[in-house]
Amino acid sequence: MAAPQLDRGAWSWALYEWARNPYVLLCSIYVLAPYIATAVIGDPVQGQAIMSGWHKTAGMIVAVTAPFIGAATDRMGRRKPFLAVVTALMAIAFYALWWAKPGGEGVPLWAIGVAITAAGVTFSWSEVFHNSMITTAAKPEALGHASGLALALGNASSVLLLVFVLWAFALPGVLHLPFIPETPLFGLDPAAYEPNRIVGPLCAVWLAVFALPIFFFTRDLDTTGEKFGDAMRHGVGKVVGTIRKLRDHRNVALFLVARMFYADGKTAILIFSGVYAAGVMGWGLLEMLTLGIVTTAFAVIGGLSGGWLDSWLGPKRAVALEIGVCR
Repeated sequence: MAAPQLDRGAWSWALYEWARNPYVLLCSIYVLAPYIATAVIGDPVQGQAIMSGWHKTAGMIVAVTAPFIGAATDRMGRRKPFLAVVTALMAIAFYALWWAKPGGEGVPLWAIGVAITAAGVTFSWSEVFHNSMITTAAKPEALGHASGLALALGNASSVLLLVFVLWAFALPGVLHLPFIPETPLFGLDPAAYEPNRIVGPLCAVWLAVFALPIFFFTRDLDTTGEKFGDAMRHGVGKVVGTIRKLRDHRNVALFLVARMFYADGKTAILIFSGVYAAGVMGWGLLEMLTLGIVTTAFAVIGGLSGGWLDSWLGPKRAVALEIGVCR
């Protein structure tokens, strides 16, 4: 089937994933999280437990706040102002992870936890605003392809940055080839784990630059003129009313519960795969980067084919087939 044409607004919407997604791969899974668990906390088992607590806290905050934030923005109309604020906060949280140093030399452990929790919360909030813009960014017949393109771009940018970190910081001094620098770029010191820590600022700058197109080119809804306080108050009532009516909309209730378990299971596997590999199998930066590049490259293929499968089979059958292949 021929893919529907996507205009500049739809491409800009998809490009936001190019800007945002590297944090998940570089910081939450393959580079920074394993480093924090093994080097900063110092005990892989305790590191997994502590990082699990941080992610659990972020998840609880999102669970309590996201429905009301989404309902409030529905009433206010425009999404871009909220997305801009959340994106800025997200970039600050990413950058702050540079000071996650071992031996208590950097910020204290609780501050690292605050930064990771804040990054997780703002990342999820950005999903609320970003996902809700897809219906204005792309035509109805192109929604699946726009979504698949966003997933592919997000993973492609992650592969690009993983390869860059491998070439610029991990391989210098380890592999001696003409096209590899003799020492890590920017004078980073491997003894101080600077090649691991640099991915936080790198993701922050990447986000700040490539998030710009969505604010310039993607269509947004018109403002309704309702103030945030009023919208939040009415939004709370709307969410409560929706929950009360779920028994009358069994298909919606089943979808929400099923998606919760599906997303939670997938997130847990992704987050702890890197910490497990570093803590249990003793993998270092070089091995973690190689793992990230290989697995993320396949995710690019999945994103590009996902939109086609959605159009051909429908979303439910497409998801069932994709989960079956994973198993």
